[in-house]
Amino acid sequence: MSILLTLHLLALGVWIGVVGAEFAIEFYGMRNEKALRTAAELHYQTDLWVEIPAFTTVLVTGILMLPDAQLSGLFLTKLTFALLAIAFNCVCVYAVVKRRACLRSDDVKGLATADRAMRIGGAIVPTFLVAFALGLYLAIN
Repeated sequence: MSILLTLHLLALGVWIGVVGAEFAIEFYGMRNEKALRTAAELHYQTDLWVEIPAFTTVLVTGILMLPDAQLSGLFLTKLTFALLAIAFNCVCVYAVVKRRACLRSDDVKGLATADRAMRIGGAIVPTFLVAFALGLYLAIN
């Protein structure tokens, strides 16, 4: 296994792990307004320091490995779902940044916009799982 693939898989593991941790952060934030403010700050810091570097590393290492791949069939489907997962994660990052700013400025209308964006970004989970499952299938076969 190449160093590039090892780095790709390590970043992938960090990425899905942090998404799981963020679910716990978000559930905590549902308790009350103080918990929401705490969750918003924790989620923001997690995105900034862990999630963005992780999915960026997955994207960059994936791009660097593309010349060795045959872009057809299931691999192309996996690639499509992986790019969708990254795109939905970018929507989530936007929502997290917006929500934090809205909570800091008591902008209720903006907070509703951030919540809608976060729900759209929630599609990261199924798209990630499809890409991951296809990647496992292709690695085994």
